[in-house]
Amino acid sequence: MHRLTVAEAERDFAGLVNRVYSEGIGVELQRGDNVIAYLTPALPRSRLKVRDLHAFLQGLPKLQDDADAFLADVREIRRGFPAEADPWG
Repeated sequence: MHRLTVAEAERDFAGLVNRVYSEGIGVELQRGDNVIAYLTPALPRSRLKVRDLHAFLQGLPKLQDDADAFLADVREIRRGFPAEADPWG
């Protein structure tokens, strides 16, 4: 992670934000001997749009013969866990 003083960041803040966005870097902002803030990229946005979700899911491979075995494995694993308490009850 890069480190800059607040004064250095102020000189070209727009350029700094552009670097964080385009290069995906993180920057520690320092005042005196202390890091007082972090400037990091926002979480990555998915290129998949909600309107395209159905088509995406339809394009995934089918479980076919493995589906029953998978279901049996999940049920077996769940039997090993204690029953869940109803948090609203």
